[in-house]
Amino acid sequence: MTAKVLACSIAIVLASAFGFSATASATATVVINNTDGAGEGFNDPTIQPASPTNGCIAGETLGTCRLRVFTTAAAQWGQLLNSTVTITVDAGMNPLTCSGTSAVLGSAGPQTAHANFLNAPRAGTAYVQALANSLAGSDLGAANDDITANFNIDLDNGTCLTGTAGWWYGTNGSVPAPNDHTPLLPVVFHEIGHGLGFTSLYSSTTGAASTGVGIPIWGYYLYNTGNSKLWKDMTNAERVSSAIGDPTLVWTGPRANKQSEKFLGPPATVLVNSPAGIAGYNNAQTAEFGANVATNPVTGNVVYVNDGVIGPVDGTHATAGTVNDGCETYPAPITGQIALVDRGYCTFVIKALNAQAAGAIGLVVANNVASGLPGMGGADSTITVASLGVTQALGTSMKANLPAPGVNVTMGIQTGAALAGTTSGCVRMFAPNPVQSGSSVSHFHSDAFPNLLMEPALNRSIFDKVDLTLPLFQDIGWNMTPENILFIDGFDNNPCQFVQP
Repeated sequence: MTAKVLACSIAIVLASAFGFSATASATATVVINNTDGAGEGFNDPTIQPASPTNGCIAGETLGTCRLRVFTTAAAQWGQLLNSTVTITVDAGMNPLTCSGTSAVLGSAGPQTAHANFLNAPRAGTAYVQALANSLAGSDLGAANDDITANFNIDLDNGTCLTGTAGWWYGTNGSVPAPNDHTPLLPVVFHEIGHGLGFTSLYSSTTGAASTGVGIPIWGYYLYNTGNSKLWKDMTNAERVSSAIGDPTLVWTGPRANKQSEKFLGPPATVLVNSPAGIAGYNNAQTAEFGANVATNPVTGNVVYVNDGVIGPVDGTHATAGTVNDGCETYPAPITGQIALVDRGYCTFVIKALNAQAAGAIGLVVANNVASGLPGMGGADSTITVASLGVTQALGTSMKANLPAPGVNVTMGIQTGAALAGTTSGCVRMFAPNPVQSGSSVSHFHSDAFPNLLMEPALNRSIFDKVDLTLPLFQDIGWNMTPENILFIDGFDNNPCQFVQP
């Protein structure tokens, strides 16, 4: 049985991870089918200069340069998974949602899903086409390719992300991308991952399965700790509630959870030392730039910054700034102190550079919406100041105690705490309120630290690392190369104690 399915997407808030890079010989063939029209995207004939800053090879066309990134990502996935059936990705570069401060970088998903095929591990269960083909040993959807993927051409067209010069097309992870370019390879690697099966096959807005052919395989492993139910056993309404129920949505698959200690550590935190009324640990979002608070914690008094300027509404900004957004040079130094600013108007990098120039030893960015943490994306190798994002609620509490009686905090990690991005020993899935179409449920939680490939926002330092993605793939039925099976099965204890189906 076959049905069409949905796509997932990744945004510009790209976030550090250590992990495993593909080195094994290829055991699956993943090919890119160019869907761009003449003269555009992969077919752009513009010859690249002798010293390109965008990662292209001198003398190749821009289209060839772009396609090389995609084929590199495809080859890396082919080194990790076993399949005798060729996996085809229909890929193109097209305009996607973007503005001066944010952008959807890419969107991808499987074209079809299948159930009740030869060698299916579970009856009445839907698997994405590439996985189903691998299990069946034959092409179950010959009329369709396996994955559809689109990537935002507007990054190169200069119509979004003010201050960004475009995509970086390098494929060597040891060569850092320029600060003003966004690396494409990790985005492609992430999106192909969705098409290979890192997708729930449920609608996060209606709760219904999007396959039409059976229970999505993820339904056996998505679990809500609030009502103690697997998604396969919930009503549509219960799944809608679970999709916005953070932190109660977790993954119960044994292989992913057995490996969580290898990739996750204690959470990054802002510890309020004083005043006593708000003292305690608070989870925080690490920045892509600046000092690592895990190895270099910072303690100091907090200053709520007033930069004295309200940035105007203009072609880049749909709303005005505030005097507390830290987007302008500070009127006075705050040497040796920690700057507190509000999210919004300018990039996190600009906020950090202004704090650093004023002598701050740390930067705390308070979210400007009630739910979640600021993404803290961006890049600038000159930033040395530690930077963390915190909830709007913590920001409000700190502001209420400034300037008197004063707030003292430590920016670091909470040693001995539960692993970041877990609940009750189980890896958390992304379930913010309100729901984020294209991102909710079908990603690991953004609180994971260090960060993971399949978070909704990807860090520049995650280049071709697959971390917990491989063991999750084995949970849902993928066969791995021998090298990667050994890698996955390295731990005997499963910290997630919920009953497995």
